[in-house]
Amino acid sequence: MDAACLYIANFLVTLARRDNPHLAGRPVVVGGSPEEHAQVTACSPEAAAAGVAVGTTLRRALALCPNAVFLPLQETMASAEAAKINDRLRDHSPVVEVIAHGHVHFEVRGLARLVGLDDAAYLADLHEAVSADSGLPISIGAAEGVFTAHAAAVANYFTVQGSQAPSTVVVPPGETRAFLARLPVEVLPVSPLMHTRLALFGLERVGQLAELPFSAVQAQFGHEGARAWELANGRDKAAILPAREEVRISEEIELPAPASLSEPLIVGTRALVQQALNRPEMRSYTVRRLDWRLGMESGEQLTRRIVFREPTSDPARMLLVLRGKIERLQLASAAISLGITLSGLCSEYGHQANLWQTGPRRRRELLDAIEQLTAREGGPQVYRIVEVQPWSRIPERQLALIAFGG
Repeated sequence: MDAACLYIANFLVTLARRDNPHLAGRPVVVGGSPEEHAQVTACSPEAAAAGVAVGTTLRRALALCPNAVFLPLQETMASAEAAKINDRLRDHSPVVEVIAHGHVHFEVRGLARLVGLDDAAYLADLHEAVSADSGLPISIGAAEGVFTAHAAAVANYFTVQGSQAPSTVVVPPGETRAFLARLPVEVLPVSPLMHTRLALFGLERVGQLAELPFSAVQAQFGHEGARAWELANGRDKAAILPAREEVRISEEIELPAPASLSEPLIVGTRALVQQALNRPEMRSYTVRRLDWRLGMESGEQLTRRIVFREPTSDPARMLLVLRGKIERLQLASAAISLGITLSGLCSEYGHQANLWQTGPRRRRELLDAIEQLTAREGGPQVYRIVEVQPWSRIPERQLALIAFGG
């Protein structure tokens, strides 16, 4: 085996059910309370069966599934839990690629032999270690290719769930195509539209797609179909690519007194933003994302993420976006702490100024520069386009280049 995949389905809901066992079997919606102007971030299969989907407004989710349990999005806690799993995998593998929370690809080539175990025993030990640390139902698949390992982990998770805890699956070399053939086409990483079209064609299993002529699949589905056909036949050259470590700037404060009004939260947020931007690491950088978190007296943590349309280092602009979200909050208990995290750091972001409409002074400077360039090179170097014979059918006669200033 060369590649492995760790998979936890519906990570946010699974995490909530681990901490609240009474939620098992009940419809769960993650994203906030129905009164908030926000969208569903994750939902359980029970809620999905009622029509709730990721991106649905919370009010619409309540209308579709009135008996659902609505939970706040605790992004910080979820990220911390996912980071623990990722760190454990990094202890066992030199190359780890995080796809999403609870979905990780990692390289295992030759690692079992280094510790004197066969592939199945090595993965079983890893599964036991990660499961014990996280307390979550984990599925691990391993194979020669990344896609097959992913398909094995996903299929194993949903095959055994309900009867026993998800475990490990190893696809031996040479059995990739036979293993994939019996899996549903939903494991293929294609668009929802292609999944729908595959169903209309009566293609339910990966093996059915693999048996079709390549030319026919490519003609019907284009590049996406060609890629799906190759994967269905076990042809996968994808590599595991570890992500570069991201620089994150975090600041946090304890509020002088519990607060339930928006104004103290805005004042505290302004101070945190200014403090974070003054850090030496932020010099000459702008920010793409801002994660805002609020610690409550009840022990819960409320989080909001801001993704700026254009990277910025302007505290006033950051606070302008945050203010609206803070003022719309309806807190169940008073806040006792505030925190922010800046991420997605990039270089200063600039806009090209209009070259011509910059006032008479800049125009004069431009003309002087063109004149100097012409004198230095001994002839015109900058031209302007003018209409000569716009009525002509010959394009070359319609326009002409005239030396600028001439």
